[in-house]
Amino acid sequence: MSRVLGIGTTDFLSLYTVPGGTTLRVDEENRCVFSTPSGCRVHARRPLVCRLYPLGRKSGAGEELFAVFEPEPGCEAVGGREGTIETYLESQGVAPYFEWSRRYGDFFRRIVALLERLEDAGALEGAAEGEIPEEAEASVRPWFSAWQDIDASLAEYCAENGIAVPTDVEDAIALHLKAIEDWLDDLEARIKNPSPAAGSGSPAS
Repeated sequence: MSRVLGIGTTDFLSLYTVPGGTTLRVDEENRCVFSTPSGCRVHARRPLVCRLYPLGRKSGAGEELFAVFEPEPGCEAVGGREGTIETYLESQGVAPYFEWSRRYGDFFRRIVALLERLEDAGALEGAAEGEIPEEAEASVRPWFSAWQDIDASLAEYCAENGIAVPTDVEDAIALHLKAIEDWLDDLEARIKNPSPAAGSGSPAS
C-alpha cells in the first residue's frame, strides 16, 4: 500500500494505521481511510482482508474454513451464487498473500515461543537460575515495532550485509522474511549460549 501511495512504510504506519500498525484508520464516519467516492485509493495493493471480502477465512491444524459476511452498508459490490470459492480466490489474487501470511505467522509464533522462554528462566540454557540474559530480553521486547517498518528494517539489514534494497514489492517481502529469519536464528543461538561479546540483537543484526 505504501508503494501505491508513493511513500515509505515509516510514513505509512504513522499516517494510516492505528497504534500497533496492524489496523487501518477510519474517518469520522467509520469508513476506511482509503475509501473515496471513486473507489479504493490502494485497490491494486489492497490487504488480504479486503481481497477476501465478503468471505472470512479461518485456517489452522490443516483445516481451512470460509464464511460469507453480510454486505457492509453502502457496499456497491455485485454478489451472486455462480462460481466457487476457489475461482473467487483466484480472481482476487490471494495466493501470495496467503503465503506471506503463513510465513509471517510462523515467525510470530516463533517469537512468542522465545518470549515464553525468556519469561521462564529455567528453560534458558546457559543461564543461572532466576536470571534472564539482558541482551536476549532486550532483543526480543521491541521486535514488533521494529520489524513492522519494512523499509527501515530492510535499509539497515541491506547496509549491514552490503546488498541493494529491493525495489520490487515481492522481492522486498522475500528479503524481509529472510532478515527476520536471520535475526531469530542469531537470537536463539545467543539465548542458548549468552556471551558478553554478543551483539545488540537489533532486528537487522
